[in-house]
Amino acid sequence: MRSVDIEFDSKRVLPGDTLSGRVVIKTDKAFDCNRVVLKALSRERTEYGSGKHKSIDEKCHMTRVFRLSESRTIEEGTTTIPFSFLLPRGLPPTYGQWSSFIRHTVEGVVEVDWALDPKSTEEFHVLQIRPPYLSEDAGVESVPKSDDGLHIQLSSNILRMDSGILVRFKVEDEKRKRRVRFDIIRRQVTKCRWHETISRRTMREKDYELEPDDWGRWKEMRFGEKWRFHLPFESTLIRVSYHLKVTYEIGLKLDPSIEIPLRFSDFTSDTEVLDDIALNLGLDDW
Repeated sequence: MRSVDIEFDSKRVLPGDTLSGRVVIKTDKAFDCNRVVLKALSRERTEYGSGKHKSIDEKCHMTRVFRLSESRTIEEGTTTIPFSFLLPRGLPPTYGQWSSFIRHTVEGVVEVDWALDPKSTEEFHVLQIRPPYLSEDAGVESVPKSDDGLHIQLSSNILRMDSGILVRFKVEDEKRKRRVRFDIIRRQVTKCRWHETISRRTMREKDYELEPDDWGRWKEMRFGEKWRFHLPFESTLIRVSYHLKVTYEIGLKLDPSIEIPLRFSDFTSDTEVLDDIALNLGLDDW
């Protein structure tokens, strides 16, 4: 019996970090091999259509092969061969949706002449670096918006990862009032050859039930706190952004709504020293 496994010191790393671990070979009988190699691969893939009309597009961000051991005898029992290498700083984050993904893997291969090469492939996760701190006057003007009785005011369109975003709103039609809904929507644009697909998904939502004395008065709603999803990013085939959508639900098909693109900021200026520390961004969103 021969088996190959990959063990990581940590499966979650940042772009530019060192990925380390070991190739573990188990055998009940000693055997000779030509070499032991480690293959590192980072790729993204998008799909469009289905069946015979299905299109696939793929791009590689990293393809590397490391020789861990040259011609040698693998002794009976367990043999451990360590590995360590630097990841490119420009690697996109691990990401996965139904028609697109970004994956990062390593494969350990024991090359032999007389049989199929024993091998094993394991995935590791590339996280996103925390966003920089943005002050309230970071070049973003206040955002006043109105649509058919719905009015919105933002001091800025910055969502802070700890405290979210504060939205001031007002409704003016007393007869139609029901509630105001707040959504943070992820907008994903994927390219697949000559096709471009746009999909939207609500990541956070919150309702404000209107009371009789809320008509014509400015109210406040804070939401989006403790952000643990992906941050906005753009790779070769995938672009992800987020938008604040505020909807005045009045029981009609065309409810008044306002949508504003969001920017993301770290907690405070004191946390800029933590730019090289990652949260578990996006992995809970698979």
